[in-house]
Amino acid sequence: MRLNILLVDYSRVVRDRLRSLIATLPNTVVVAQADTEDAARQHLQTHRPELVVIDPQLRSGSGFSVISHVKSEHPRVTIMVLTNMVYPEYRAKCEGLGAHYFFDKSKETAAFVAQLARLCTPLSRAHHA
Repeated sequence: MRLNILLVDYSRVVRDRLRSLIATLPNTVVVAQADTEDAARQHLQTHRPELVVIDPQLRSGSGFSVISHVKSEHPRVTIMVLTNMVYPEYRAKCEGLGAHYFFDKSKETAAFVAQLARLCTPLSRAHHA
C-alpha cells in the first residue's frame, strides 16, 4: 500500500525538490502537482490523494481555499502546509481551516520529512485515519 501525494506549490523548483525528497521514502508516490487553486481542485478529484502538501501562496487562486475544500470535500485527506509565511496568524488560519501539520520551508524541512516518513508507514496511517 502506498501513500498517494498531491504537491501544491507556486514554485516548480520547490515541487521538484519535494518530489525528489518524497521519492527517497518508502510507500510514497507523488500522483500530481499543481501551482494554482483550480489545478489543485482538479487533481483532488482525478487522483484522490491521501495527502496534500501545500503552500497557501499559489500562482492563482487561494491555497487557503484549497485547504478548506480538502477539509470539507475530502475529510480523510491529510493536509501538510509547507510555507515561508510562518507568522503565527498564518499558522492559526491554516490550522483553523483544517491543516494537520504546518512547517517552515526554510527551517523545518527535516521535521517535514520526518513527519512524512511517519505518515508513510501503514500502522501510522491506520492510526491517523
